[in-house]
Parts: sequence; structure tokens; C-alpha cells
Amino acid sequence: MKFGLTLPHFRQVASPEAIIEFARRAEELGYDSLWATDHVVVPETAVARFGEVFYEPLIVLGYVIPVTRRVTLGTSALILPYRNPVVTAKMLATIDVLSGGRTIFAVAAGWAEDEFNALGVSFRERGRLSDEYIRIFKALWTRDIPEFAGRYFKIRNVRFEPKPIQKPHPPLWVGGNSEKGIRRAVRFGDGWHPTRPQIPDLKQSLAVLTQYCQRYGRDPKSLVISAREPLKILDRREEGYRRIPLIGTPDDIINDLQQFKELGVQHFVLDTFYSVPELDRETLADAFRTIERFAREIRPALTG
Repeated sequence: MKFGLTLPHFRQVASPEAIIEFARRAEELGYDSLWATDHVVVPETAVARFGEVFYEPLIVLGYVIPVTRRVTLGTSALILPYRNPVVTAKMLATIDVLSGGRTIFAVAAGWAEDEFNALGVSFRERGRLSDEYIRIFKALWTRDIPEFAGRYFKIRNVRFEPKPIQKPHPPLWVGGNSEKGIRRAVRFGDGWHPTRPQIPDLKQSLAVLTQYCQRYGRDPKSLVISAREPLKILDRREEGYRRIPLIGTPDDIINDLQQFKELGVQHFVLDTFYSVPELDRETLADAFRTIERFAREIRPALTG
């Protein structure tokens, strides 16, 4: 299994200095990936959840390229309809080139209607827009003279460079726990990337994924299964302890990870300062203690 960390570019821990320090320490500790999350504006109803400060994810990834050498850089998840698809494809290809081909881009259709309204993008059409965006990315990234004719965009008589280093293109994981998200992952993605799945729900979702693979003629093993989960390490189970995956004692977390592994999860994106109420008060120092303890106490205990 591989393990990545969400960069501190939003919420109570966000600062330029924190982003750089966290990226450097994560690479030193042997983590496999670093991830940026996407909001352009934060709806008033979500400020308590995400904070007021939210640094732009693609710029954040570019910001940490010079201070990392090995770790993979990715989005979890980039909301496709928020940006023009040709401009977004250009930015993603540039990040892949400048990083030396060490990127993964998880993408999603989005959920925050107020944010769509602020950006002048149709919330109702976000699913169809997302499908078309992925097709546009692949056309621009893989064809010498790209042409595309879709419902929303038409591209012809242009050149698109640079192409990504990774061939045929950087991995595209599709986020979304819903059946529509699973179907989009099977149809267009290189992986499926659910957020905070519980073990029983994940079992059911993977059965749905297998059914869609049969429908679209895909081998389920061709899709990377990744999961984004909160992480908090407790010395003991406290009174009123709420048992959810990866919130618990080291033994609890090791057991959780083994169960996820048995279901086929290959890559984790770990949140240390955001995601569940248990992380609401975490400071940057808390996040550093968590990632150091996970690297030293938990990861070595895992097999494979």
C-alpha cells in the first residue's frame, strides 16, 4: 500500500511556510504522495468546515515542486467544471513536466452549488461537463494535432504543448462515492477515489464497480482503488470514543488498514487536520506529530 498526505493549504493550518515545511518533512519520512484539495471560493455554509483561507491547488502543487524530488504530487480532487478544460489541461501537463512526471490527478464533478453559481457554471450539468472535460484532457495530451467535438466544446486547428511526460497521460483517478462517480471512474478513469468510505459501504461500492466494469468491458484490476481518510492516532480509547476508520490507537489503525488492503485499496490520502470533528482543533504541530508517528509506528507494522 502507498500513503499520501493532504498539504496544509486550507483551514486552520494554512500558510505558505506550512506548505513548504510539510512537503519537505513528508518526503523525508518516506510518504509516497502529497495532495492538494480544490475550492475556488468557500460557500458561507462551509466556512466552518474548510476555513476562510484556501490556496489554489494547482499553484500549490507548483509551489512544492522545487522542494521535493521523489514524492508524487496530486489533486484530491480537482473539481472539473470550475475551470476551462483547455486551460486546465495545459496547467496539469505543465505540472507533470516540471515535476519530472510525478503526478496523479484525482478529479470530480463537485457538490457545492453556491460555488458553481459564483463561478457561473451550471450545477445541473456538472456531470456531463465532467465527462467531456476528461475526454478533452486525453485528446489534448495524446494527439499531435488534437481535435474534439463535444456538447460544450469544439477544438480544431490548434497545437497543444507541452505534452505530459507520463504516457499516454498522467493517471486520472475519479472521485465520488456515488454510483455516478463509480460509473465515471470505470468509463473514463485510471482509478476510483472515494472519500471517507466505511468498510461495509466500500464492499458494496466495489461490487457496483465490478458490475460497471463488466458493462463497459474493463478489467477491475486495471483500476487503482484509493481512499481518502482522516487520520488521528490515540494513545488509548477515550470515553465517548467514536470508532471510525483510521481514528484510533495504533493497533486499531493497523487493523483498519489491513481490512482496506484485503478489499483492494492500494493508495491512501490521509487528512491530519480536516475531514471529521475529531480533527477540528488539530494544529500544524499536531499534524507533524501524527505523520511522524504513523511513519515510525504504524507503517512498519503493515505487511506489503
